Amino acid sequence: MKPIWIEGVSLNENPTNILIENKHIAGIGLDVPMPAGAIRIAGKDKAVFPTFANMHTHAAMNLFRGYANDLPLMTWLNDWIWPKEKNLDDDTVYWGTRLACTEMIKSGTTAYSDMYFHIPAAAKAASELGIRSTLGINAFGDAEELTEKYIESILAMLEPLSELVSIAIAPHAVYTVSEKGLRRCAKLSRKYGLLYHIHMSETESEVVNCVKEHGCRPYELLERLGVMEMTEGHFSGAHSLYVDENEIAIIGRYRATVTHNPCSNLKLGSGHYFHYVELRDAGANVTLGTDGCSSSNNLDMIEAAKIMSYLQKGIRRDPTVLAAEELLDVATSNGFKTLGIDAGKIAVGKSADLMLVDLNNLAFVPNNNTLANLLYAAHGDAVDTVVCNGHILMQQRHISSEAETIAEARRATARLMR
Repeated sequence: MKPIWIEGVSLNENPTNILIENKHIAGIGLDVPMPAGAIRIAGKDKAVFPTFANMHTHAAMNLFRGYANDLPLMTWLNDWIWPKEKNLDDDTVYWGTRLACTEMIKSGTTAYSDMYFHIPAAAKAASELGIRSTLGINAFGDAEELTEKYIESILAMLEPLSELVSIAIAPHAVYTVSEKGLRRCAKLSRKYGLLYHIHMSETESEVVNCVKEHGCRPYELLERLGVMEMTEGHFSGAHSLYVDENEIAIIGRYRATVTHNPCSNLKLGSGHYFHYVELRDAGANVTLGTDGCSSSNNLDMIEAAKIMSYLQKGIRRDPTVLAAEELLDVATSNGFKTLGIDAGKIAVGKSADLMLVDLNNLAFVPNNNTLANLLYAAHGDAVDTVVCNGHILMQQRHISSEAETIAEARRATARLMR
């Protein structure tokens, strides 16, 4: 594996060289020389940032982009999405995931936490693109299909890809998985050390129905069932909009991750008041996601970060909340932390997951503050070059497989929508 030497790139508003060796950042500074045989990347008119970790999505759902718009969540799911998902197979999930990974790379994401179907096909697609993926095995009802034998067969199948691909246990939600199923998933998560990835408290009606059925709120239910204790440090609750003070304390007590998906929540009309400050202060690890493209319409983490910050400033009437530096951590290092990856910072010793943004993009003119321009002015098309795990995935916005992926994704969509 050849070293990569980035010459004269802007880091924290100052020019520097960056050396990547053995999949890690090995040197930062103008005095860092180019080793013999290294791949040279010109950093002039570029700035370097850590890449994003998209902590909740359904990658292959981008084949549903533009389908079933302007509908409430349960109508959207029951009447439009779930009926069409019956047509999914290995081929559609493979090409849908290839398309999603291409879009994520082109907008600066090198790791994502997924929750969908046909795991081997999704793993093959993600590994071919060179992106990090944590693929959640969906579960419904009593989750009886999730046996130890089944989990071990998936782990064995993915072993050759394990440097970049991992799996998670993904019970869909408390309203689609039984108490028995929620506990079964938690036991498997604990036994195999896997992330427990679940939709939580996405809508107000979900909470109301949980209280009616179980006599408590969703996070209280998971604590009562022992799920929070069994998955401590390995729990990821997507959405988590409708949580009260007691639930926030539960989330913090068990060192849980919660993932805000502002674009999806707003488009589906699910809600907008995410308790960021309260969750952060309670000890939760707050991360950012896009959700799937059928509800968020793109996988652009820059857009999601901007909307997250603006919502916090607006609902709290405080422009100092979730400033750019903290917002970048939410979108990068906090997510990598949940996934157990030592990335999300441009620092010696960290995994070489980084991106170069084009300072000639109009969003950076004038460039009074590069980070502010990235998060508040730019979009994913400002990303020029992406490195993941020490490998160049995109340079000058070129991905060699992009044209084929677009053509095949269109073909797969025609089959899916039949």
